[in-house]
Amino acid sequence: MEEKRTLFFKNYNCWVKDNIFKFSNLSNQRLVPEFINSIKRLHFKFKHTKIILDFSEVDKVYPYPAAAIVGYIYYFENELGIEFEYLNMPTYLKKISFSAPKIVTEKNVGRHKDCLDRIWIFNNSDEVHLLVNGILTDIRKALECEPGVIDACTWGLNEIMDNVIQHSEAKCGFIMGVIHKKTKNINISIFDYGIGIYTSLKYSDNVYNPKSAADAISLAVQEGVTRDKSVGQGNGMWGLYNIVNLNSGHMSVISGKGGLSLNRGVMKTYEQIRMLSLKQQATTVNFHLNLNKDISIKDALGGTEMVDMYIENMEDDYDRVVFKIFEAASGTGTRQSGLKIKNEVINLYKKAKKSIIIDFDNVGVISSSFADEFIGKLVVELGFYQFQKIFTLSNMNATIQTIVQRSLSQRMAESLKVS
Repeated sequence: MEEKRTLFFKNYNCWVKDNIFKFSNLSNQRLVPEFINSIKRLHFKFKHTKIILDFSEVDKVYPYPAAAIVGYIYYFENELGIEFEYLNMPTYLKKISFSAPKIVTEKNVGRHKDCLDRIWIFNNSDEVHLLVNGILTDIRKALECEPGVIDACTWGLNEIMDNVIQHSEAKCGFIMGVIHKKTKNINISIFDYGIGIYTSLKYSDNVYNPKSAADAISLAVQEGVTRDKSVGQGNGMWGLYNIVNLNSGHMSVISGKGGLSLNRGVMKTYEQIRMLSLKQQATTVNFHLNLNKDISIKDALGGTEMVDMYIENMEDDYDRVVFKIFEAASGTGTRQSGLKIKNEVINLYKKAKKSIIIDFDNVGVISSSFADEFIGKLVVELGFYQFQKIFTLSNMNATIQTIVQRSLSQRMAESLKVS
């Protein structure tokens, strides 16, 4: 009897034994072509229709390659009928919805829901709008951001996700964002398994004739380059490139066989990257922005100013910015919630550049820890005079007033001891 051969091959970031694909990491971008090649080989050459994904060695997860891997799994499942089983999945991968990307709905994406540290699938402009607003809310709560940064994130998210819908010819897109609080930066990865930038420009009715995928990407980051002027003006990738450059951030685009990276003002292009197929060349756009470094959106976009609807929706009939605690807070009982609100109002002031009314209407009670983290620390950080100049506390009932006054007196006394 002929002995059955065991299939085994090893790459730098993974290995395969029979129908088991084992990840060595989810942090190295070179994992993506290895994953594509391995799954195609298992399915087409060795005829496997069920593949086991083993995560037992995974200890680090980055938005890229994670979002792209999830997108490719979705493609293999829905277009090729491959069944995947997940083995030894770490808690963090479960948290970010790795095995089933989250669907964008008003219920899933709200002011009290976490949109960062999740992998999302999106299909249309309505979902892009909901998701962008949710991600921006998370950013405002997470850290104090320098002027222009939130506008920059708004531009990048909207433009690149819109490119997926308008130009990729894919059924859907995938996105993941993570904030690194220690280094104070945000990392966003947006993926689609569509036709790719090269095909989009090469075979469209325009004047462009890119010689390669890397050439096509280099064209795409230039002003006014687009597949179809009736659909878009070609400002998205160009604007994001300028934003990242001014922020001393990092950006990479991988599409088809080509790639481009921008790191602290230095641009490089790459060729001969392994892709899914000629029809599905796929595109990933990754960008890292420093939240503690200001960005001039006007300079990045050639004089264009952005209208901030987030602020406009908070303005009352007298052009005053009103921040409503009842609507904004996911509860007023914890120190963590107080920190999020403090970050949000500081970011709001930096953008609006006008005084802000903090409205406690419909809030019955707050905890002392919430009051200390939000108001006590805010007064100490700004100074009492500057705090009064910027913020007005309104509609506080007697209970809240007592709690705030006590927390404030304790915080001020503590700060005097330290000084």
